[in-house]
Amino acid sequence: MRQFFCSKDCPDLCAMRVETRDGRHRFQGLPERWSDPGFVCGKFKVYAAREIANGLRSWHKTPEGRREFAGDQEAIAALARFLNPLRDKKILYLRGSGSLAYNMGWWDVLFASLPNCWSVAGGPCDATGCDADEADFGVLQNPDITVLEQADTIILYGKNAAATSPHLFVYLKQLQRRGKHILSIDPVRTATSQTADRHIRIRPGCDGLLACALLTELGLEQGHDSQALRERAGVDAEDFHALLAALRRGRTAHIKGFSIQRHDNGMNAYRWINRLAVKTGGMNLLFFGHASKRFWEKPGAVFRQQLPVAQIPQALANGDFDLYVNIAANPAMTYPDCNAWRAGLSRTPTLVVDTCHSATAEQADFFLKVGGMFAQDDFMGSYFFPHQHARKRLTDELSDMEAARLLAAALGIPLTIRDQTQLRRTVPPPARQYRTASLPLLPPPTRPEGSLQLLTASHHAYLNSQILPGMEQGLQVVRLNPADAVPLAIQHGDDLRICGPAGVFVAEALLTNDIVPGTVMCWKNIPMKQGAANNAILNRPTDAGSGLAYYSTFVELHKVSDSD
Repeated sequence: MRQFFCSKDCPDLCAMRVETRDGRHRFQGLPERWSDPGFVCGKFKVYAAREIANGLRSWHKTPEGRREFAGDQEAIAALARFLNPLRDKKILYLRGSGSLAYNMGWWDVLFASLPNCWSVAGGPCDATGCDADEADFGVLQNPDITVLEQADTIILYGKNAAATSPHLFVYLKQLQRRGKHILSIDPVRTATSQTADRHIRIRPGCDGLLACALLTELGLEQGHDSQALRERAGVDAEDFHALLAALRRGRTAHIKGFSIQRHDNGMNAYRWINRLAVKTGGMNLLFFGHASKRFWEKPGAVFRQQLPVAQIPQALANGDFDLYVNIAANPAMTYPDCNAWRAGLSRTPTLVVDTCHSATAEQADFFLKVGGMFAQDDFMGSYFFPHQHARKRLTDELSDMEAARLLAAALGIPLTIRDQTQLRRTVPPPARQYRTASLPLLPPPTRPEGSLQLLTASHHAYLNSQILPGMEQGLQVVRLNPADAVPLAIQHGDDLRICGPAGVFVAEALLTNDIVPGTVMCWKNIPMKQGAANNAILNRPTDAGSGLAYYSTFVELHKVSDSD
C-alpha cells in the first residue's frame, strides 16, 4: 500500500492509497479536513484507464513514413537528432496542464536554455482571473476553505462545483445541511444550481454588472443606475432582493468560477466581484485560487521572449517559428479556432510530448510517449484548497522528468534537477490588501440580431479533452431554450449546424428551460457529430490580454437537411 495523488488540472488535489495486486491498482481516497471520508472521483478512473500501460509508442514522421521506436532510449536518441539542427532556430514552447505537478517544470528549464526559444504569455485557464486578483490585491491568495464555516451565505458565481470540484461540492452540501445558505448565479441550471437554496439566472458575461448594481443599491457605489444594470444582466427583481438581503445580513462568502473570466470583459467582471466582497466586509471570505507551486521556489526557467497566447495559431500558420514544442497540451481540441490550429501545425514542424494520442499529436512530426503522472515522483499544492501532497511513481514507464534529463544529456545541455527538500519556500506570502480606488464598468458585447451566445461547459465525467474512446456518445448535443427554438422551427433531436465566426460544428438539439434565452451550451472539448465546439470560436484575448474569450462568441443555428 502506498500513497499517491492526482495532479491533473483540477482544484481538488485528491490524495489516495493505492493497493497493487497482480498488476492491477485499487485506489482509495484519503480524507481532508473538509472532505471526510475521502473519495476518488470518476474522472480519475478515466485517467487510469487511458494512461497506465496504454501501449502507445514514440514515433517520428519521416519521408519514408512513420517510424515507431521500440524503447525509450532509442526514442530519446532519435529526438536529440531531430532537435539538434533546430536548437539554435526560433522555437515556440507551450506546456499545458496535462499534469500540474512541480516536476513538469524541468521541461521549461531545458527548453529555456536554448538561445531563441520563446514561451507563451498567458493561457486559456485562469490567467485573466489571476491578473484581476493581482491588480486588486497585489497577491494571488485564497483563504483556508474552512473559513466558509464562518459564513451565513455562500454565493457561487458561475461555479458548477459538481462538475469541476467534486470535493468542494460535497463540502458545500455538508455546510448547507448545517444551515448555510447557498446561492448559485449561473446562466445554466447546473447540478450545483439544482442543489442550491436559490438559483439566480443571469445573462452570460453580466456578473460584473450585477455586482455593480448591488453595490449601488447598497449605497457603496455611485454614478450607476442599479435597475438598468440589473435588467441588462437579466436578473429578476426577486432574486436581486434576495442577494441584497444576504449582503445586508453580513458574513457572505463569494466563490468565483473560472467561466466568468472567459468573456471579453472577464477581468473587469472579476474585479467587480472582488469590489463587492471587499466593500461588504467579505474580503476574507472571497475565493478564486492560488498558485499550485506556492510552497516552493520556481525551477528557474527564464525565456528571453514570449508570444501572447491569442497569437499562437496565426504565428504558426505564418511560419514565424522553425519548431513548435508542445508538452502535455492538446490545443488543437481545447483552444479556440481548431481550424487555425490545424493550419498552423501543418505549416510548422511540431514536437509533442504526451501520454495519450490527441488531436494535436495527430499533427506532430515527432511524438515522445511518456508515462504521465502515474510514472512520476512529484509534489504539488492545490490551486484552490490549502493542502499539498507528494508521491512516488506508480508505474515504471518513462516519466517527464526522466525524459527531460535524458534529452538534456543527449543534447549536451546541463540540467540539474533539485529535490523537493531543496526548494521549500520559507518566506510567508503577503496578505491581501485591496488597493483599487475606482473601477470602470465594462459591459459584455451586445448580441447581434439573429444570433445566440455560445457557452461550452465542463462535464463531470471527464477533464478537458481527456476522454476514453466512445465517451462522447450521448454528449454531442447543444442545449437551447425553447423560446429560441420556435422562430427557427427547431425540434428536440434535430441535427444543427452551429456556425460561428471561426467555423462550424454539428450537434443535436436539446431543448430545455435550464438555459437562459439567447444562449446555447454544449459540452467542451469533445468530438461533436461533426467537428468540435471550438471550431466556431475565435481566438481572441480577454480584457486582461492574457486569457482567451471563449464565451464572447455568437453563433447562428441551421437545421441539417437530408440533402446536406
